[in-house]
Amino acid sequence: MKNLIVLILFFMGLCATAQTSPDSITERSLSLELQGVHNLVGINFDSRFKGNHGLGYRVGIGYAYGYSDFSFIVDASDKIQGVAVPLEVNYLLGKRNSKLELGVGISLGYYWERYNITYKDYHNVYDSGASIHQIQGHENRFGYFTFGNIGYRLQTKRGFQLRVGWAPSINFKDKHCLHRGLWASYVSLGWRL
Repeated sequence: MKNLIVLILFFMGLCATAQTSPDSITERSLSLELQGVHNLVGINFDSRFKGNHGLGYRVGIGYAYGYSDFSFIVDASDKIQGVAVPLEVNYLLGKRNSKLELGVGISLGYYWERYNITYKDYHNVYDSGASIHQIQGHENRFGYFTFGNIGYRLQTKRGFQLRVGWAPSINFKDKHCLHRGLWASYVSLGWRL
């Protein structure tokens, strides 16, 4: 939990101390993202601190839905869905339309988990009969995960923006930390504001 507090304070401090000059045009965009840190779909607001390259930030809101099958252990299914807010500090390298995007961030969310587990209870090794048990339930909880971002960004002069990349999860051993797969690729379509 200490890591979570440190990351949030770092992000807030970086955004608060960023200086923009009044005569520079700050690049801002709004985009729709599939997969990536949203796990399904989300909307992002992205802004540079100065100009259209260099240091910036991204704030979003998204909906996640997932399904896990643990049938290799027991006959079980697990459905997870939720709403999350990813916060990212990123850096754009490149002066023209094509840019390399590098970033780190944290996604904070509220998740609903529904599970259905069926298992056989063998009383002893020599017992041929087994009783079948079924457990159903749900759990609502807060969760977070940290992530990195490596991507390509195309920004046209007319305002269209395309982002594709990879946002791998960086997990801490914490009871609120969510464990995501390593391969979290994304595609995002947006427009400059």
